[in-house]
Amino acid sequence: MRGGEPANAAQKATQALSDELIAELKAADTIIIGAPMYNFGIASTLKAWFDHVLRAGVTFRYTETGPVGLVTGKRAIVIETRGGLYSEGPAQPFDSQEPHLRTLLGFIGITDVTFVRAEKLAFGPELREQAIGNAQAVLERHIEERRRAA
Repeated sequence: MRGGEPANAAQKATQALSDELIAELKAADTIIIGAPMYNFGIASTLKAWFDHVLRAGVTFRYTETGPVGLVTGKRAIVIETRGGLYSEGPAQPFDSQEPHLRTLLGFIGITDVTFVRAEKLAFGPELREQAIGNAQAVLERHIEERRRAA
């Protein structure tokens, strides 16, 4: 989407979907994103969502000093799932998921971002269950802290 008026029906439909997704984004106080890691990055469906909500002049603008996000005052909770361990250790340089999400959210002005990770999901049933339980506990603690602060 490059601004201006849509030139055909397909562009009109794309702009209408983009407008709807941006309205949902702007109406929310907290954005919850489920983000499985695929091939060290984000899923194509999540990338498509960002492609619809990152719109110049609507969710960010360009200035002489660089881009400025226009979707401010929001927070995001990103729940990441990963087969391996990428938040630390030797595989950490392969994590293109979390840095990319932080960049995309920050680009539109969302800088209050909490990442909740369920890692090692492919390391066997015991570690999988432990990782999911740990992620649930982290999420519950985060929600309770936010409730108390409100």
